[in-house]
Amino acid sequence: MNWNIFTPLVGAPRLKLGFSPVRKRGKAKDRFDACIHVIEAFAPREHLTKRAMFYYNYKMMASSRKSLSALLENLSQSKRLKIDPGEHARTLFLHLKDFYDPKETLSLKEALQDKNLIRRFRDLFVIFYNRKKISREEIEGWLKSLETESRPRHHENH
Repeated sequence: MNWNIFTPLVGAPRLKLGFSPVRKRGKAKDRFDACIHVIEAFAPREHLTKRAMFYYNYKMMASSRKSLSALLENLSQSKRLKIDPGEHARTLFLHLKDFYDPKETLSLKEALQDKNLIRRFRDLFVIFYNRKKISREEIEGWLKSLETESRPRHHENH
């Protein structure tokens, strides 16, 4: 009798999800799919469910499409995080504010003081870039210049 417990079982049932969380696709259907495809090439696998739940699924809502598209496009530019993390973070914050505050009830000053928005901003770096150790001081340093200026020129077009 063979008691080797490390041999694979023949005919063992495999877990079937019924769908692939990251579909293999030839051409992207739209801008969302193109951005998601780029993001999923570098984003940590363990946070795929959170990305789908908190961001990707909102593409179905008409009120979120424009702001989500801009946010995903900026998130897909991961090289900008390495080149100029402060500028990339400020751009992401503005797009995140637009996504979570579509009716623009918060001023920029209020958004910079909103603890929930800052928490979501920190979570954004974890689930998309796997940056788990971002200090409050680092975030404040990135966003400090937004306190004194109005929206940057490149953001006004979105």
